[in-house]
Amino acid sequence: MGARMAFTVEEFRDLVRLLEERPEWRAELRRLVLTDELLALPELVRALVEAQSRTEVQVAAMAEAQRRTEERVGPLDGRMDRIEAALERLAEAQQHTAEELRWLVSWQRGESGRRDGERYEREIIRRAPALFNGGQGGPPDQPAVQQRLAEQLSALLAQGMLESVEDPFLADLLWWKHEQTAVVEISVQVDDDDVMRAARRAATLRRAGAQALAIVIGEQWALAEVRERALAGHVEWKVGADLSAGFLAFRR
Repeated sequence: MGARMAFTVEEFRDLVRLLEERPEWRAELRRLVLTDELLALPELVRALVEAQSRTEVQVAAMAEAQRRTEERVGPLDGRMDRIEAALERLAEAQQHTAEELRWLVSWQRGESGRRDGERYEREIIRRAPALFNGGQGGPPDQPAVQQRLAEQLSALLAQGMLESVEDPFLADLLWWKHEQTAVVEISVQVDDDDVMRAARRAATLRRAGAQALAIVIGEQWALAEVRERALAGHVEWKVGADLSAGFLAFRR
C-alpha cells in the first residue's frame, strides 16, 4: 500500500483559492463532505421559517376572528339580558294572572253556591205549608213574623241585645204549628254551623218561655258526623229523604 500523501498548508490555501474562483466546485465539495441531512438543513430551515410565518398569519387571523366575535357577542349579551328580564316579567305576569284566575274561579264557585243556596232557601220557604203539613210562618223579614217573634221574645229583648248566632230574628224560617215554634236553618248541604245555629236560636226562644223546636233542612249532610251531632243536640231534620222522628212528629 502506497504512502499517504500529506496535505500541506500551501495546498489547503490553493484549494481555498480554487474554490473561491470556481463556485461550482464548492457545491460539489459540500456534497462530498456533508451528509444528506446537513445538506438538507438549509431547506428545512426555510420550510420552518415559512411554516412559522404561516402559523403567525393564522394566529393573527384567529385573533381577529375572536375580536370580531367578541364585538358581536357583546351586544348579543346585552340583548340576552333584556330578553331574560322580559321573560322574568312575563313569568311574573303569568303567575299573577294564574292567581287572579284561581281567585275568579273560586269566587264564581262561591257565587254559584250562594245563588244555589238562596234559590233552595226560597223554594223551601214557599213549600213550608206542605213540608210542615199546615201551620203558618215565614222568613223573619216579614212584618207579621217579626211582630209575632218580638212578642215571644219581649222579656229577653228587654234584658239586652242577643248575639247573632243565637238570635231567632236571623233564622232562615220560623214556623208556628199548634203550640210549637220551629226555628229552621236551610242549606243545600247541612253542616255543623247550620246545626249549631238552629240549636242556639231555638234555645233562645225556650229561655223566653216558648216551646221551640230546632230543625235543619237540606239536600245532604256535609259529613256523616253532622247527623250524629244533630241527634245528640236534639236538632230535628229533613235532609233529602232522611226525616227525623221529631220532624215527622211536628208534621202531624
